[in-house]
Amino acid sequence: MTDFIYVIVASSAAGILSLSIAVLLVQKASWSQYLIKFGTPFAAGVLLIASFRDLIPHGIDEKGSVILNATLIAILIFFLIEKGFKNFHHHHEEDLQSKRNSSQGWLFLVGDLFHNIVDGIALGSAFLINPGTGLIATIAIIAHDIPLELGEFGLQLKSGFTKRQVIIRNLLASSTMIIGAIFAFQLGSVIDLPLGYIYGGIGGFFIYIALSDIVPTIHTSEKTRYGLQTGFLLIGLIFGTFVSGFAHQYIDAGHVGHAGQAHDEDDHDDHDED
Repeated sequence: MTDFIYVIVASSAAGILSLSIAVLLVQKASWSQYLIKFGTPFAAGVLLIASFRDLIPHGIDEKGSVILNATLIAILIFFLIEKGFKNFHHHHEEDLQSKRNSSQGWLFLVGDLFHNIVDGIALGSAFLINPGTGLIATIAIIAHDIPLELGEFGLQLKSGFTKRQVIIRNLLASSTMIIGAIFAFQLGSVIDLPLGYIYGGIGGFFIYIALSDIVPTIHTSEKTRYGLQTGFLLIGLIFGTFVSGFAHQYIDAGHVGHAGQAHDEDDHDDHDED
């Protein structure tokens, strides 16, 4: 029951925090551009750590190295999705400066809706491993979604939506992250899902976002060979490693200890009944 509450809190925080910061920062164009420019490389580092340090290793523990097939398939699937639906995933710096029409604003909203569902499924599945991995996934998703929401918020305003319309519609879109997280967690709790493959697939999703979209943007927009954007990518890697170590050392230790205590109490009760 405690893990289920974690899932609800984490998914709600991820959706609401991302949108709230976007609402605040969109008022300051210079701040918005700085966040997109430096926040997305930071997010890439956290996403890579979440994939290679948590999700894929846990998948291998479950099913062996065969889960890497799921990672590869996920990368290919999201490549085909983004290839077919250009509005599925955008958070580039130039998005805030381009003019778009209302139909494109709606397309970005639909893309955000789908993207939040996928994020929710990733989040709920991560909590099926343990709370520590769930925390890492939550931070990775928030770090990635804040610049994403900021860019889409600005685009929808430029498309002719009022600020109130954008906030309401994006709140509804963000709520799908909660639905996706609860669905994935509850389904994985009652049905014997191939979790190893799911973890590998989610890792592939995170890797695809980091390496296919964010890293190429650094190459094209960074004026010096190793500039601040590269630095923020490395900071994201270091930060993700630190948080991952902290989560598994303290959060998971407390979680296991609590579960072990409950198990001992059950054994004691059974012994008393005998």
